[in-house]
Amino acid sequence: MKRALGAAATLHRIDGARHPEARRIADVLRSRADKPNVFVLDDLENIEQAVACGIELDGLYATVSSSANGPPSLVGVDPDVPVHIIDDAVARSLFGGQKHSRIFALARAPRSPRLFDLIEATGDIIVLDGVRLVGNIGAITRTACALGAAGVILLESGLRTVLDRRLIRASRGLVFATPVILASRAECADFILRTKLPVAALSADALEGLDSIGALTGRLAIVLGGERDGVSSELDALTTHRYAIPMTADVESLNVSVAAGIALYEHRTL
Repeated sequence: MKRALGAAATLHRIDGARHPEARRIADVLRSRADKPNVFVLDDLENIEQAVACGIELDGLYATVSSSANGPPSLVGVDPDVPVHIIDDAVARSLFGGQKHSRIFALARAPRSPRLFDLIEATGDIIVLDGVRLVGNIGAITRTACALGAAGVILLESGLRTVLDRRLIRASRGLVFATPVILASRAECADFILRTKLPVAALSADALEGLDSIGALTGRLAIVLGGERDGVSSELDALTTHRYAIPMTADVESLNVSVAAGIALYEHRTL
């Protein structure tokens, strides 16, 4: 059920950068903590998706311009969450060079998923080995959620936290629906060895076509290498199956998010 933002609550105005709420937002945006207690959620779709996944909000914020035609409506948001109307100039100054959102929220960080949370889950596990473009990671997270993957493991991604604003936006908030885990290569290798999980890697020079992956029964760790260097030697040493995606001679390679989607679909367990 949708409700207008602030329909059942008092609207609080933030009209200056020294307002206590403005300072709080600034502190959260500046934080470089690996495990933040509070984080920023941008845009209606991402806020609604996060709330649907059990994320608790501390406050909702809408710029004056976003409320010009009446307060926007959100699905599933607790009516007791404080709602603030923030002057556009204040919002621009707070976000600075970062993407400026007209509607956003401060939310409480959930417990970070762990590698061994994936043991009891169903579906394949996507391992991104050195994939660093956040847009690709977000797109893969969405695909993983859509095709029933157990989760996504990020190795050497350059991210401090999966609560990174860019990743939340790129995944359309689905980073809260599918476990996304930051790990080292050593930790991931230990997890694979302990769980005896078969490893399938995608490589342009593999001799076997990806359509063969459907013959494998049971769940897999599907490894995709970084945009520049491919699969690392640590993960390559654990690989039990290698596949290539047949393509025309006109195309050298596919975007990693496209390749991940094809691999999950070919070995789908839905």
